[in-house]
Amino acid sequence: MSKYSKIYRILFLLLFTVLMIHYLPKIEFDNSLERWVPPPSTEIADYKDFLDQFGGDALLVIVFHDSSGFKSEATTHKLNEFQKQLKTLPDVKNVFKYPLPLYRLKRRPNENIYTLVLTFTPPSHLNPNRPELIVKVQNLLKDIPIESHLAGTGVLHKAINDETQKYTFVFLTIGMLFLMSLLLFVLKNTRAFLLSIDISIGGVLTMLICSAMFKISLGMITVILPVLVLFYGTSSSLHILFHQGNFKQVLLPCLLASCTTAIGFLVFLVDPIPLLKDFALLAISGIVGGLMWAFVFFFPQLFYFQPREYIVSLFHRFPIASKRIILFIFLGLMMAMIPGILKVKAEIYSLEVLSPSNERVVDHHFIEKNVGNYLPLEYTIELGKVSPIELNNWISSVFELDEIDGVFSYTHFLPFLDARSYGYISKDGKIGRITFLIPILSTTKGMDLVRRIDSISEKILSNYQPKINGYVTLYAIVADELKKSFIESLLIAFVLVFLVMLTYLRNFKLFFAAILPNVFPIVFIIGLMGWLKISLNMVTVPIGCLLLGIIVDDTIHFLFWYKKTDNLRITFIEAGPGIFLTTLILVMGFSVFLFAAAPPIRYFGILSIVALITAVIGDTILLPIMLRIFDAFGRH
Repeated sequence: MSKYSKIYRILFLLLFTVLMIHYLPKIEFDNSLERWVPPPSTEIADYKDFLDQFGGDALLVIVFHDSSGFKSEATTHKLNEFQKQLKTLPDVKNVFKYPLPLYRLKRRPNENIYTLVLTFTPPSHLNPNRPELIVKVQNLLKDIPIESHLAGTGVLHKAINDETQKYTFVFLTIGMLFLMSLLLFVLKNTRAFLLSIDISIGGVLTMLICSAMFKISLGMITVILPVLVLFYGTSSSLHILFHQGNFKQVLLPCLLASCTTAIGFLVFLVDPIPLLKDFALLAISGIVGGLMWAFVFFFPQLFYFQPREYIVSLFHRFPIASKRIILFIFLGLMMAMIPGILKVKAEIYSLEVLSPSNERVVDHHFIEKNVGNYLPLEYTIELGKVSPIELNNWISSVFELDEIDGVFSYTHFLPFLDARSYGYISKDGKIGRITFLIPILSTTKGMDLVRRIDSISEKILSNYQPKINGYVTLYAIVADELKKSFIESLLIAFVLVFLVMLTYLRNFKLFFAAILPNVFPIVFIIGLMGWLKISLNMVTVPIGCLLLGIIVDDTIHFLFWYKKTDNLRITFIEAGPGIFLTTLILVMGFSVFLFAAAPPIRYFGILSIVALITAVIGDTILLPIMLRIFDAFGRH
């Protein structure tokens, strides 16, 4: 190593250490819905108008349970004091005992249950969550020696933030243990092991520094990125090490592989959903960071590395597929997946992304079971457009639906009560508000409920439809945008990735041979999602682009050597060890997500592992067959 190489490496490490110390403590976690909603939306404008006119729909439900029926005077005194303390908290509008006499409820109050409802001012039109208020309420509850449960606006959001933070560091810890064990076994060389680990960690730290530097909060969708960058960082180092540590020898395929992987995320930069743009920026920073650290530690050749002989020798006798029947088997599997692809749907269900044992999930189920549904489904009606009899009949009919536990309407207010001050008559006095209490539903079930309510409106209300509004309706927009983003981004990614491959190969025979082996894994996992009823959600939406960018790496390394040698046996000897070992390491990386309690993260891990396995099968079995077919076609 030259004197100047040592100096630039030391200076780089010092600069990076300063950035870590300054920025890593500033990392934030945020899963706000506003980061998922595209700004230019009619529904957003309607929701903003709703908040301006009525003052918001944000609330907290606080439930106390006392098997003695709250007969103790000390207990009653504590609850009264607690209620007074709640009213003094910043941004709190009203605190009242539930149920109010004006509510129509299906369930009778339980004498062992004492319920308070706290309404508060949301911080913005698209973000009704106030985690700082929830923390203050929780701190007050610690002083009440009674069993308590908390739910409402922002409670699950805070729980998701907390689990995101936990998962990020738990997954990284498990991932590090897996990666270190695997690299020690494969490399059996302390220096090679340390360099490979340093590159992977460097990529993760680069991503986290960029997160803090550019003020990009981590969310449930980004929980997969640190592990992905950690394990993907070994891709370049393994290909370098299995070519005696000579970076120059594999520089071009490493650069191209990083480029195509980055393209898998790059497509989200033009997505209208803000959080997907952030996801893309963080992923690209991690990939570029890993490549940057590979240059720092390996370029041009830091030391000579001799791979383990039995791993290399395995590919001297690796069977090369030639029977064309295999091609028809792959095509048959793809055809079987097409009906599954058509079944894939976008779905958002807040409870699904949390562990069933999470305290807030337990609270939610307790409150729904013992008090009732509390999620507000809001409707507004122009005053004077509907006769009181028709309106009352409509409210009564909707109230009979199984999902509806209660209703509170501007029509319930007695003449001496000011409905406007309670937020049930608009500020301009022209619109009335009706709130139905429903359970937390998935977007599919929620929209089904809305359609049934609309059907009741058409039958009962003559020539008028109440307008649905409120925070709940925004989830349906997000679900639609997720599916749209998934389809559009995947199509763009396919075009860009294959365009890069064609530009690099400059050979139509090799290019067309490479298409099917890379399309097959993506078609297969999307089809599986449909057949297994795994929905597109806030975790799984980037899976197609992400995996396309990763699986094409092995194809690039394979075709790099095939183009250079025009010999499949030599290609397997040169590219085989790197392809199989990077796939093995990535499979180990994605298996970390199998430890998640939240189903979407587990499904992401399972689908990713399936995609990687089918991809390596495609590159080592299907690709040689395709190359032989196009070779034979070229000769004719």
